[in-house]
Amino acid sequence: MRRKLARSIAAALIASGIAVIMSAASAQASAREFSVSDWISSFSSPGNLYGPWSIQTARYQFHAGKDIPSITLFIRNDRDRPVASGSHALYLDDYHNWSPRFFSYAQVSVASGDIQPNRMVYAEGDWKFGERGTTVMALGGATMANPDTTSTRYLSVGPTLYRGMMVYTLRFLPSDTNGVHASATQFTAEFNGLGSNQFIANFLDGSQPSVLVGFPPASSRFQRLTEFDLTWKHWVTKRFGFTLGTTIGSHLDRATGAPIYAQRAIEFGLFFGRSIGLPRS
Repeated sequence: MRRKLARSIAAALIASGIAVIMSAASAQASAREFSVSDWISSFSSPGNLYGPWSIQTARYQFHAGKDIPSITLFIRNDRDRPVASGSHALYLDDYHNWSPRFFSYAQVSVASGDIQPNRMVYAEGDWKFGERGTTVMALGGATMANPDTTSTRYLSVGPTLYRGMMVYTLRFLPSDTNGVHASATQFTAEFNGLGSNQFIANFLDGSQPSVLVGFPPASSRFQRLTEFDLTWKHWVTKRFGFTLGTTIGSHLDRATGAPIYAQRAIEFGLFFGRSIGLPRS
């Protein structure tokens, strides 16, 4: 019964996503991009309990006036022992340019299954400083309804610096899950040669509730984690290219320090359409 319900919800999400994509495609958007990706992760863990995990996504993003909206369909399956788990999700988000000195970002999502938050809302404001607006200060917050009936709230605060084709972002991520507090720090460095090559390196360190790092909530509520991600996006032509990515992570039990798992992941994707520059500088 639960599987039938999950499939019904997933079908409804996909149908809603297709409707939004068709509606967006009919608009006179100045730029648009469609991308698909496949991500698979393997693990080493005590008792060899986890993995492999797989994630497939399909994303459509377009530029219309002062907005850059996107819609993402997300499918995840974790073949853990002794119990497998999965989720189907739909994400809607939008960047909006309010003025030369301020833009915002918002995201909402719904999901079935027992991994991704069943409901999530995130909103962020970004203020530009300096003569050219190349220093940005962000403040955002989210609320989540988790599959294990808990709820999580977290903040995302920190600066972004633009230096030529490089972008550097630092975020502090404090969270509260039913009164239990955690925090992590995230650093991202990007080389943005849109139309040729883009490289994104991301480093995450700290403690977080499992719902923020993709670990099934019922398995381990809070973790001490260190994670590094690297993504390469390459344009083969002006309207077609591929992405390659890798993830290396270490996850420990926050209370005891005992290892949960070491993670290794690879990602491959394809994208079609024109490059879209986000409202950053």
